[in-house]
Amino acid sequence: MRVITWDDIVAARARIAPYIAATPLRSYAPLDAELGGGIRVLVKHENHLPTNAFKARNAMSVMTALSAEQRARGVIAATRGNHGAGLAWAGQTLGVPVVICVPHGNNPEKNAAMRGFGAELVEVGKDYDEAAQHAARLAAERGLHVAHSTNDRHVIAGAGTLWAEVFEQASPDAIVVAVGGGSQAVGAIVARRERALPIFGVQAANASAIHDSWHAKQRLTTARADTFADGLATRATYDATWPALRDGLAGFVAVSEDALASAIRMLIRTTHNLAEGAGAAGLAGLVALRDQLAGKTVAIVLSGSNIDSATLKSLM
Repeated sequence: MRVITWDDIVAARARIAPYIAATPLRSYAPLDAELGGGIRVLVKHENHLPTNAFKARNAMSVMTALSAEQRARGVIAATRGNHGAGLAWAGQTLGVPVVICVPHGNNPEKNAAMRGFGAELVEVGKDYDEAAQHAARLAAERGLHVAHSTNDRHVIAGAGTLWAEVFEQASPDAIVVAVGGGSQAVGAIVARRERALPIFGVQAANASAIHDSWHAKQRLTTARADTFADGLATRATYDATWPALRDGLAGFVAVSEDALASAIRMLIRTTHNLAEGAGAAGLAGLVALRDQLAGKTVAIVLSGSNIDSATLKSLM
């Protein structure tokens, strides 16, 4: 059974509409030419949202679904950046206190963005998973609502709203989408409804647990997630998204750090839009799948542009 339905996406879209405008879906002749194979690429520009990432949708979907009592108590989450920034922005917009747990050594510019939106930032643990464990303890101590970046139906419904827009804006032949925790991919699986539309997942090879699980058809974990793509740095599958990913994806590829960096450079050259690692993962996956998808119109998401300046400099 899917964690959300089409009706959940419709409801989330109505809740977030006063705060989030539809983002552009654009094609770029230079990108098509560089990719080759007769592929026409449709780029969904979630980097144009208030926090420069699609997770503003997820966060506002969660916040607008809370009761008055939950809003008064406040919200807590763990993040590597974009989920936390989305919650901090939504909290500032709606007057909801927000606590965000990030691992030590997290992207300093993302940390600054979350503080800038008024969140209380707690730096703890060596990676996202340890930060999430601490967030759960703080939630119990303070009576806060946990807004998990993946295991929350309102988060996934929020991600589904971007695909509802895509299907109103165009009719792609296929979708290639970054996975990470899976909200974006599950949103696509549900929003396609009865369309015979293949959806391909992409994950960083250096954080391969969810990719390896899909191919093994069983849930696996890894000891490390060493990728510069913050949004893909996960070590496990998630209860809310795993069943839909297992059954709903047509394929799943893992891409190297070099491939992610190359996709960032390609987006800058051909679209003049900045992408972070996870934001360029859809394109990196499409490059890996271009022989299979030759001649197709393929939708990808530029899901975020919050790359820090030091990382960008090294990649360029």
